[in-house]
Amino acid sequence: MKPMISAPNSRRRCASKKHVCARRCKSTPFPSGQPGAGTALQAPWRRAAPNLENTMRFMLLRRSDPAHEAGQPWSAGERAALAAYTGQMAEAGILRDCQHFLPSAGGVRLAIADGRATQAAGPFPDSQELIAGFAVIDVASRDEALAWAARWPAGAAGAAEVEVRLSGCPGGCANVHADSEPDVPGHAVPGQRFAILLRSSKELENETPVARARLDALDQHNAAEARAGVLLGADGLRSSAFGARVRLASGKLTVVDGPFTEIKEMIAGYWLIRAPTLQDAIAWATRNPYPVGPPVEVEIRQLAEIGAADAVTPAGQRLSAHQSDAGVGAPPPR
Repeated sequence: MKPMISAPNSRRRCASKKHVCARRCKSTPFPSGQPGAGTALQAPWRRAAPNLENTMRFMLLRRSDPAHEAGQPWSAGERAALAAYTGQMAEAGILRDCQHFLPSAGGVRLAIADGRATQAAGPFPDSQELIAGFAVIDVASRDEALAWAARWPAGAAGAAEVEVRLSGCPGGCANVHADSEPDVPGHAVPGQRFAILLRSSKELENETPVARARLDALDQHNAAEARAGVLLGADGLRSSAFGARVRLASGKLTVVDGPFTEIKEMIAGYWLIRAPTLQDAIAWATRNPYPVGPPVEVEIRQLAEIGAADAVTPAGQRLSAHQSDAGVGAPPPR
């Protein structure tokens, strides 16, 4: 069993709550002539919280689109659809985290080597290759994860792409959870929340073994940062060979199985931190002891927060309640 690292300020969902629905959702067939044709993607049941010993953790990465990159506000219908979607995850007892990224104009990419970072400020090109946000779920199988990904509400253009990746560190890194108080009572790290996204490499994609001493050093660093109230969560992602991409376009749903060829466009792991400014996040990412490299490449993106305007709408209140129940704190990507 993997050790657990505690980070501050989360709320645990009560495992005794049971939400069961006797109605099975309709299956979504793949169009003929497309990848996965001839099979059906079965939508999941609403059910009681799963036994975590019998589940697999997946990260659903929602690809961005021009509307998100332009900072276009959600419509009332989009907000309601997203609140319903994440609410169903929370009621099924599978939702572990859900975060929405601000547009890449406020982000930065770092090429780190020898303790120094070369910076490239956003916005970044090819918006459809960027990540708008993610959800982390614990489910019984890859097929169940794909079914949830297929239900992610489409954007304003009626299209959506979600990459489904198996979570975990091949070498057995410690888990990081936000479920305790910082070392210093009454101390809270000020500032915004940022995601440090580790770009993949040939070594990471091939799951080349990493020295145990290096992984132990990473675990120790994560533990110290969690105790300090800086590190809010972290995890690795397995090779894309275990993953898939679910695409909805023109009313057609397709699934493309991994592995994927564009290695440098993929994410191999992430850290969620709280920092006073973007420059502080850059400094944190520069000194972070990564499991590979040098060199390494990371992308830093600021996470959205639930604002007062969101809280007063029925959809916003429902989404906030589900996220508080599941221990998450930001709206899902559009």
